[in-house]
This record gives sequence, C-alpha cells and structure tokens, in this order.
Amino acid sequence: MKRTIIFISVLMLTGFMINNQKALSQQLKSGSDIIVSPSERNMERQARIMYFGQDEKSTQLMLSKHFSGESVSKSGNFSVDEGIRTLRISIQGSIRNDGSITITLYTPDDELFRELEIDNSADVHWSQVFTIKEESDAYTGEWTYEIEADEAEGQYNLSITTH
Repeated sequence: MKRTIIFISVLMLTGFMINNQKALSQQLKSGSDIIVSPSERNMERQARIMYFGQDEKSTQLMLSKHFSGESVSKSGNFSVDEGIRTLRISIQGSIRNDGSITITLYTPDDELFRELEIDNSADVHWSQVFTIKEESDAYTGEWTYEIEADEAEGQYNLSITTH
C-alpha cells in the first residue's frame, strides 16, 4: 500500500513537471510573461536568452585609457557589417589639467562623423543611437577612429555597439 502511494505520487509529480515544461516552452515562444519559482527562473532566463538571441548579431568595441601627462596620437578601425540596423556610439572622459583628449570618428566614406574634445572645462558624457535603414549603406563598412592626447592628465572611454 505504501509503495503504491509513493509510486502514484511520483507519477503525478512527473506529469506535473512535464506539463509545466511544455507550458513554459509555449509561453517563451509566444513571448508572454509568467511567474516562476527561483530555480525555474534561471532555466527560463537561459531559454529566453537562447530564443530571443538566435537571429540577432551584435558587436561591441570598448576602448579606454588613463593618461598621466603624455601626448599620444593613435587611430584604428571598426566594421559595421551589412544587416546591422542599430548603431550606438558613446564617448566619456575627464581631464584634470590644461591638456586635452580629442576623439574623432569618420564614416566609411571618410566623412567626419563626430569630433569631440575633452578638456578640464567639464566631464564629457556623449552618446548617439540611430537606426540604419535597410536600403541605406552609408554607415556600412570600415569606420575610423582617431584618439589624440595632448599633455593630458585624465581618461576617456569610447564604446561602439552594433545590433
């Protein structure tokens, strides 16, 4: 009798778990919100990450540097691939002396996109997010960034993200 009750309980719990798993899978595909226990929440989060991130391509470039009075000039490139629909660029920095840091960005057509000078007049926090239209290829290709520090004591951060 005791074994029968245990066996029936195990069957009921197994059926309950299978039904919950099917319901979770269907709700993930439909995108509706559900309430789950903490242990199930982690499984749901992993499933959502895999489900929602499958077709999305994303790239991020982050550059940062602290300067201690030196003068430096460097340049580099980053690519915006075809099919990318969102571009986010942000620049942050601060200077403690009379020096400066200038960050310049050029589009793939070598046109000036943004030039930003960071000096001791204020801390800088700038960002721009825009959508690239499907028929537009003006932002697709190799971008160029130039970073020039002139006797700078301070730091900068340049972040470029594509989706």
